[in-house]
Amino acid sequence: MTNEEWYDAEIAPALAALANRCQERGMAFVAAVEYAPGEHGGTYLVGENAGLGMQMIRMCSMTAPNVDSYIINVKKYCGRKGIPTDSSIFMGAHAATTKGQT
Repeated sequence: MTNEEWYDAEIAPALAALANRCQERGMAFVAAVEYAPGEHGGTYLVGENAGLGMQMIRMCSMTAPNVDSYIINVKKYCGRKGIPTDSSIFMGAHAATTKGQT
């Protein structure tokens, strides 16, 4: 049995049960695992009303190791939620250089 198969059979169901218990109380839940270097998975139960920090943790664990994908997803999420990103060195600088372009 591979580490991923073991995780899916033994750990994921327990984490899903914990995630559901947290959701019942209105809490977000994120758990990430690395089976081996570069091989990862996780359990995510994060509603739309979760805070930006939990959303960022979820996005990071789902997009790693692609930093660009992570930043793009955070930028899109912030845009949908009306969260300003102009104070970010990376997202703010990009917004300033593309302002007025179509």
